[in-house]
Amino acid sequence: MLIDFKFKNFMSYRDETLFTMEANVDNSHVDNLIQNENKRYSKVRVMYGANASGKSSFIKALDFVNQFVFISNVVLNTNQIRIVPYRFRDNYLNYPSEFCIDFVKNGKRYRYSFSCKRDMVINERLDVFYSAKPTNIFDRYDTEHFKVNKNFINIKTLEDKLDPYKLFLTTVASKQIDVAKQVVEFLLNDLFILRSPDINFNFKFIFDNNDFEDFKRFCLKILGNADINITDFDIEVKALKDLDNADNFLRLYNEQTKSELLRNTSIFNIRTLHKIKNGDKDEAYELNMKQESLGTQQLFNLAPILYYVFRNGKTLIVDELDKSLHPLLVQYIIKMFLDKDINTKNAQLICNTFDTNLLDLDLLRRDEIWFTEKDFKTGVSELYSLSDFSIRKNENVNKGYMLGRYGAIPFIKGVFDV
Repeated sequence: MLIDFKFKNFMSYRDETLFTMEANVDNSHVDNLIQNENKRYSKVRVMYGANASGKSSFIKALDFVNQFVFISNVVLNTNQIRIVPYRFRDNYLNYPSEFCIDFVKNGKRYRYSFSCKRDMVINERLDVFYSAKPTNIFDRYDTEHFKVNKNFINIKTLEDKLDPYKLFLTTVASKQIDVAKQVVEFLLNDLFILRSPDINFNFKFIFDNNDFEDFKRFCLKILGNADINITDFDIEVKALKDLDNADNFLRLYNEQTKSELLRNTSIFNIRTLHKIKNGDKDEAYELNMKQESLGTQQLFNLAPILYYVFRNGKTLIVDELDKSLHPLLVQYIIKMFLDKDINTKNAQLICNTFDTNLLDLDLLRRDEIWFTEKDFKTGVSELYSLSDFSIRKNENVNKGYMLGRYGAIPFIKGVFDV
């Protein structure tokens, strides 16, 4: 479960920015919340803002942490960190970027932070909450030095493994030190950042885990509730190497990569079944997924991910949740996360959208609605919550947002002559 994410000097976010899932004292929609010890956390955060205001940059900040942990874990040699700092100042590469993530995994709270520039990791710190106060496990400073908790003295033997281009966290985790392993597993497996939709990728873990029949029941229920006339579907799994047109998939790759893809890649051919009234008879007709609407295709992209995060209690981050989906369907997905009977393991959803129908205090709490706004004089983005404003509990937030009361909307100057 994600608690907080704090970052600084990343893309358009020049200043320290705090995003939190912790609930405030508001007692509306308490059923939306996760109770953990003496604090409450949200299952949903929905983000609004104009184009180029920083919505996607926020998600990319989380994605950078995820990818940097992955690269530090698997790549043997690298000579540059792919950080994207705020650019609109002199010597912008000299300013470090900072990241801190706070979360709960297996009932224990962790806080992990680091700072870096393109040519080095500067500082890095791991804290674990065995009580109300954090216990420091290791504290890396000035790139090549660190201090270690006396109860984890075996970490000290890894001093020669410090690499300026990699996170020390992954080195510690590789030595089967559990506190570090928990952090790596959370960042790589529990934070599920949905990048470009890919049906083949999304269905792979369904088949890898032999979950197809259980998933099918879940998916058909979503389709039925969404009023989509699909009564059944089947998926044919083919190895890439067995396809007649495999060369078309591989023409951009070198021979070594082609060999790996042929050995490891499967293609999932989805066929849907529609029951149609034909005179006095109900007839069944089959369609290939490519013949379905973009909205239906998007639902099939999302369904395996939703199945996975609900089943395992993950945190899902989605850029443009409303892409190709009807507003009522977007609202339905939000309600799934808020429904205790569906979301039994407290999965979380963080998403951005342009669908203002969700700006409804009968659906969401004020602290579950967030905004991004960019100062176009400085190019600096800021992130803030609706709860920062004094508003009535019965206020029409949708109308207020469109009138610009909370910022985070484009300033349209007028129609220009063509």
